[in-house]
Amino acid sequence: AIAWGFVANPNASKLQMVKNLRICGDCHRSTKLIAAIRQCEIIVRDANRIHHFYKNGQCSCNDYF
Repeated sequence: AIAWGFVANPNASKLQMVKNLRICGDCHRSTKLIAAIRQCEIIVRDANRIHHFYKNGQCSCNDYF
C-alpha cells in the first residue's frame, strides 16, 4: 500500500492508510525507515491505534504497538 501510494503520487508529503489488523513489528520498523528516507509523513490506522510516522523516523506510539 505504501509503494502504491508513492507510485500514484510520487511527490506526496503525506500518505494515509487504514489497516484492519494490528501492525506487526517488521511493518512498523520498515514504515519508520520509509518515512525517514522519503522525508514524508505516513499515517497508519490499525485495529487499536493510529500511528503517525514522522519525517525524522519516529512514531507517535513511541514503539508501543
